[in-house]
Amino acid sequence: MAESNQETGGHPEQDTAPEGSRVVVGVSTSESSQQALAWAAREAALRDATLHVVFAWQYPFEMADGTYVPPMPNDELEPWAEKVVDEALASLGDGAPRSVRRDVRSGPAAAVLMSAAQGADLLVVGTSGHGRVTGLLLGSVSQFLAVHAPCPVVIVHGPRRNVEAAPAAAPATAHPEIGVLEEIGEEECLGLLAGADVGRLVVVERGQPLVFPMNYVLDNRTIGVRTDPGTKLDAATLGRVAFEVDHIDPATHEGWSVLVQGVGQDVTEGLDAWSARVRASGIEPWAQGEKQHWIAVAPSSITGRRIRRRAGGG
Repeated sequence: MAESNQETGGHPEQDTAPEGSRVVVGVSTSESSQQALAWAAREAALRDATLHVVFAWQYPFEMADGTYVPPMPNDELEPWAEKVVDEALASLGDGAPRSVRRDVRSGPAAAVLMSAAQGADLLVVGTSGHGRVTGLLLGSVSQFLAVHAPCPVVIVHGPRRNVEAAPAAAPATAHPEIGVLEEIGEEECLGLLAGADVGRLVVVERGQPLVFPMNYVLDNRTIGVRTDPGTKLDAATLGRVAFEVDHIDPATHEGWSVLVQGVGQDVTEGLDAWSARVRASGIEPWAQGEKQHWIAVAPSSITGRRIRRRAGGG
């Protein structure tokens, strides 16, 4: 992560906004992101607040026979992310507020923005953005932040496009008391994983699936858990595993679940930066025991589903 105050528009570099007055905005390469940045800059100027510009980036791990290989070196991705922020701020011209704070972080967009929004006056996000290297902002991220962010949220839509009208959808036939299942995009799945701390590790031993409730941490797209020697460690190391996290509301019959599938790695003594970062994530298991061994799940897929109540019939 790189954080700094930047001099813009000939104004002093120091932060002159009232203490605690801050407007956070997520930026990316999308058009809606640029519109969100312009809106946030105007709002920060009106409030005499610091404009806190956040860019989140991450790369997915490619799985091949239990190995993990990043598609681009970390030292190439971070300068690219910094360049995106430079270009976004340059587009403001004289519209930049007096105080600007840069914040470039490696991590899921939803989780990074949730962290940056702590103590902020306002969070501003766009509604689109995609690519092989995941940045801000997918629609599912803005939807997640609108519900879970710790401060007020403004969602700025991108420019309207002239598109042909889609054929009318067939009428819904769901029973008014039956829930409707929705797929959850990966970026929102990562945000949901970042907001919880207990899930279920699934391993296979002698052909039989075993499920263990466990505390966990999320590092970018990696699930990390601590355990003692035994079944979990033996079965998960270089084995096909799954990790499931969910939230269910029995009163409303609504909820969601996220499933991570991949290969388990024993990173207890790993010397690479990935292993060291997982071990440094600070998880504290609830169960007794020394828990000196670390298992990391480098995912081949992250999927999620949500069930909502549909009001009225088709």
